Amino acid sequence: MRSVLSFAAALSCAAFAPLGAQQASSELSPTHWGVVYDVPATKRVTLRPDIPYLRRAAGDLTFDLYAPPGMKRGEQLPAVVFINAVGDRPGDKVKHWAIYRTWPRLVAAHGMIGISMDADGERIQESLRAIFRFLAERGADYGVDGRRLAVYAASANVSGAATYLMGDSAVAGVRAAAFYYGAVPEGRLRPDLPVQFVVAQSDVPRMGPALPALWQRVVDSALPWTLLYGRGMPHAFDAFTDTDEARRLLQQTLAFWKSNLEPIPAQPWPRSEGREIVAALYGNDPARAAGLLRDWTARYPEDTEALIQYGRVLADLQRYPEAEAAYTRAYQRDSTNLMVLNGLGRLRLGQQQWAAAEGLLTRAIAGGLENSWIHGQVGWARLHLGRNAEAVASYERAFELGIPPGRSTSGLAWYNLACAYVRVGRHDDALAALGRAAEQGVRERDLYERDDDLAPIRTDPRFQRLLAGLTPASAP
Repeated sequence: MRSVLSFAAALSCAAFAPLGAQQASSELSPTHWGVVYDVPATKRVTLRPDIPYLRRAAGDLTFDLYAPPGMKRGEQLPAVVFINAVGDRPGDKVKHWAIYRTWPRLVAAHGMIGISMDADGERIQESLRAIFRFLAERGADYGVDGRRLAVYAASANVSGAATYLMGDSAVAGVRAAAFYYGAVPEGRLRPDLPVQFVVAQSDVPRMGPALPALWQRVVDSALPWTLLYGRGMPHAFDAFTDTDEARRLLQQTLAFWKSNLEPIPAQPWPRSEGREIVAALYGNDPARAAGLLRDWTARYPEDTEALIQYGRVLADLQRYPEAEAAYTRAYQRDSTNLMVLNGLGRLRLGQQQWAAAEGLLTRAIAGGLENSWIHGQVGWARLHLGRNAEAVASYERAFELGIPPGRSTSGLAWYNLACAYVRVGRHDDALAALGRAAEQGVRERDLYERDDDLAPIRTDPRFQRLLAGLTPASAP
């Protein structure tokens, strides 16, 4: 028994038998319902039915073409192919179901061509290869730009569509794919194909760990995928859920196709190297930023801001002599610039020149550059200088300004503050700070056991209780 939107059966939802002509008008037939979104222009869409795309002795496979209103002779438009990857049975063609007649009509009303297709259930991949090959080679005869194709695949059709699209035989003209409430694709995922993956909330429990695993793959491989989550939506919501919430999801899919198929207008401004530098800086790409800033500062040696940024990325790359040269040039141009003082102070910290770092950073603070990071760095420098009471004050001020949570941020700051507290005899405060450090992830037991700063409190029962809950050095 085949389900109407077949993935329903795969998810143990109610399965529906194919319906004959006598049953097709029943409102309880899932094939009765079309897409829940309409616009006035759909009434003026033209249909060209049953265009053969694969000649066979057993009977031609054909597709229906829905053209936008007012399409001109000789015009070539992008097209969305509504995938049939489950096959047809006599008297029950998928392209005749209401959802596969109204979706391509809606696409055509938005200026693209909609295509709904036959398929041989015994030769799904052959059918898919054939229709896309036809559109690539002969689509222009029917007004289709074979270089600008997109895909809609829903339910069980997603698996077959993904097999084709992610494989080596996919035509180059497919530029985007929308997968609606289908199984999570397995195997290779192409990094060059934008995919909109639309999940209905009712399907999520049956998808298990495959769904979060997919999104981990997307993040790890930087794939151009988008997740749309149909909150409160059932399987096949684009046919069954007559609400504005469902229609907004469909609007996003229409916009996704158009964005990937229609050309982006040429922009009137020239290419900007400055914009590229800022993009590299904000893209956490210091190596690229350093190369661009090297050239920029050679051409514009008076640009103090560029010298500051150049020094910063060089320091991040641990190219300290070059960073010092850049900051020195900036300092010579403006010795009062707070960002120059801050940058030089960071550099001196990296070089363990504690007194120089403390002096530069405190000058920056006095000038008004005050944040949790700079106070924490001053505290770190003062710890190394043995100026313990001042180190306590610096760390406490940093916490007042809000150190972000995390092991390498507030965790280490709490630990360093605890060391400073011990040095000034505030043992109760030190034990409390160590507890906060452990909560934030500083949990290496051997660190607490070997740090000389903590020796005065090591016999305290509270310290021993804290130690018992930390991670032994041999733990993974």
